[in-house]
Amino acid sequence: QSSGLRLHYVTRGPPGAPLMLLLHGFPQNWFCWRHLMQEFSARFRVVALDLRGYGDSEKPPGRDSYRLELLLGDIRDVIEALGTPAASPRCVLVGHDWGGVLAWEVASSHPRLVEKLVVMDAPHRGVMAAFTARHPSQLLRSCYMFLFQLPWLPELLLSLADFQLVRWFLTSAQTGIQDPARRLSEQELDSYLFGLSQPGGLSPPIHYYRNLF
Repeated sequence: QSSGLRLHYVTRGPPGAPLMLLLHGFPQNWFCWRHLMQEFSARFRVVALDLRGYGDSEKPPGRDSYRLELLLGDIRDVIEALGTPAASPRCVLVGHDWGGVLAWEVASSHPRLVEKLVVMDAPHRGVMAAFTARHPSQLLRSCYMFLFQLPWLPELLLSLADFQLVRWFLTSAQTGIQDPARRLSEQELDSYLFGLSQPGGLSPPIHYYRNLF
């Protein structure tokens, strides 16, 4: 509403049920929540959102279109539009990775909109900064964030060899799903790579990191 952008989401569950809003991370989209949508749709109206710049949501150009306050505004608008009850909308807010970072911030700045908060693999920004200052090993683990500050080079590296680096990140034994029986199929992997492979599809997700500091 406030941005004028079209944001895409997939929903499952009774329209009048309490809202559970799911926020994905990098380099994913709404599809990463498909199993949880089935699990919780009996009790909630589960909404898996494509964040601004991802999937089928609009992708405004330029780094400034992905500033933190704009991303938080998107999520606030979604909760106010879809949350229950309509007079005082609230939700169960669930975030992973970048979605978790945003979930922390929404719950801190707009607590009236959040009934419960579930965060996976995403420390609060303030805690992360303090922890990294005391533990140099964390600085090494997070070095990709500094690479992502550079212009055009991250996009080039991630797209090389048909997005081989992204494929490795999503499927390798080190960073992918550990249970071999549950690892992503080629078709499931394509559900993430398709959006990233469109012209200009990589820059918006990387702009999230470029505005992190």
